[in-house]
Amino acid sequence: PDLTAHEMAEWYAARLDDAGVARAVVMSVLPDLQYSRDFIAASGGRVAALCNIDPRTPDAPALLEREMAAGFKGVKLLPVNRCFNLSDPACRPFFDKAAELGASICIHYGVTVDPTGDLRYADPTDLSPVARDYPDMPFVIAHFGAGYLHEALRLGYQCKNVSFDSSGTNNWMDYDPHGYTLGQVFDRALTAFGPERVLFGTDSGTTAQYRKWIKFQQVRTLEELGLSDRDRDLIVRGNAVRIYRLDE
Repeated sequence: PDLTAHEMAEWYAARLDDAGVARAVVMSVLPDLQYSRDFIAASGGRVAALCNIDPRTPDAPALLEREMAAGFKGVKLLPVNRCFNLSDPACRPFFDKAAELGASICIHYGVTVDPTGDLRYADPTDLSPVARDYPDMPFVIAHFGAGYLHEALRLGYQCKNVSFDSSGTNNWMDYDPHGYTLGQVFDRALTAFGPERVLFGTDSGTTAQYRKWIKFQQVRTLEELGLSDRDRDLIVRGNAVRIYRLDE
C-alpha cells in the first residue's frame, strides 16, 4: 500500500466507523510481513489479525511463535491456494506449536477466485484427523465451506471444535445444485452447529471500502430468521471475541 502502516490503521478505522463496526478481525494472505505487524500495533486494539503460514515448512512453528508474540491471534490457512493437505504429517509440528500457543485456525476450503487454486485440496473432510487430535483448538471453516457445505457440516458433526464463518459474497451458492438462499444456508448451519459455532464476516479488504452491503444482507437475514437477541449477538460479535480471544 502507498500508506504507512499507521496511516492505513487510521484509514481503516474510519471505514469501520462508517460501517458501524466496533472491531474487526482481518486475515493475512502473505506470510511474514512486518507491515502487517505494524498495522496491527497501530490499530490500538481496533483490529485483530490472523497471520499466514505454510504449515508444512520446517520453520512454521518458529514463525508462528514470533507472529503470536507480535499480536496475531491465530492463523489463516489456504490449502486450496497453496496446494497442501492439513492431514499431511509434515504439518504436525506446526499444529503442536499452535496448540501450545492457543492459536485459532481459520481455513479456506472450497472454491476460490485464485486461478492457481487446486480443488483436489478443497474438501474440508481433510481436516478431520487434525480437528480430532487437537480437540481444544478452535477451527473456523470460512465462507460456509465455499461450495463444500455438506462436507463441512459432516465434519462439524464429528468435531465439535469446528465452526463456520459466513464471510464473503457466498457466490458459491450460484454453483450449488441445491439452489440455496443465504437464509437457508444460515438456517442449516445454525440447526447443525448452533449459534455458538457460526461467525459473521464480510471478507472486506483492508485496502478497500468496507463491504457494507454484505453486512446489511447478513444482519437482515439473521433478523428474518427470527433469532433471539442473544443468538444474533453471538454470531455478529460474541463468537469472534471468544474464538479469536479478542479480550486478551
